Amino acid sequence: MIGEARKKQLIQMQPRWIIFFLVSLSIVAVWLTPSALAEGYARVCATTIDAESNETPLTDTSAPDAGEKLVVNMDASTGCVALILPLIEKRSRLANGWRPQMIGLPQWEERKMPAPPAVWNWNKGADPFELWIFFFKRDAAGLDELQKLVAAMQNPSINEKVLAQQTRKICEKLDARMSGKQPINQGPKARTALAGGTVRSTEFQWRDYAQKVVLNEAFEGALVVRHGR
Repeated sequence: MIGEARKKQLIQMQPRWIIFFLVSLSIVAVWLTPSALAEGYARVCATTIDAESNETPLTDTSAPDAGEKLVVNMDASTGCVALILPLIEKRSRLANGWRPQMIGLPQWEERKMPAPPAVWNWNKGADPFELWIFFFKRDAAGLDELQKLVAAMQNPSINEKVLAQQTRKICEKLDARMSGKQPINQGPKARTALAGGTVRSTEFQWRDYAQKVVLNEAFEGALVVRHGR
């Protein structure tokens, strides 16, 4: 039997336990909120492929040459849509005749752009360029219009005047992100150790050289790859 003194002591302790439980529950709730969870991210690596199919990371010392091609490898920790806009530096004109590319990225599925049959040839005398790489939620406002515009620009018979108009239109739609009103994240190098993605030993290990682009809740992450400045 519990004595009367002990009963009173237990009754007095109950409010303390209730308070402790509620505080603990609040802490757990904070940790589980979306803002407290690890942010999503994409990994991006621009590479060159020579005439003998050797793939190497794009660096400041990389140079255009006969048979050279430029590609961009990427994956993401969450399903999203990626857009690459290849421009002459500080201009709203396409670099080297390359057409913009847009593709859906399923979670952790690697993609290489441009997707066939498109090819970005990087021959001697090529323009200096900026690759503007954007990420969008799959249901982002205005995404359908961007996709239709990019698809129309793949037509090989389109004349240069129309192509220039379409390029300016894309730049206008992305002006807020390209002007710095939304952050352009030239993030730190992402290591292969980052979770996700399958790396096969027979392939070029592009993730070892990739840059990490944080995808916050608003999906404002972007990356600019510049060469030939």
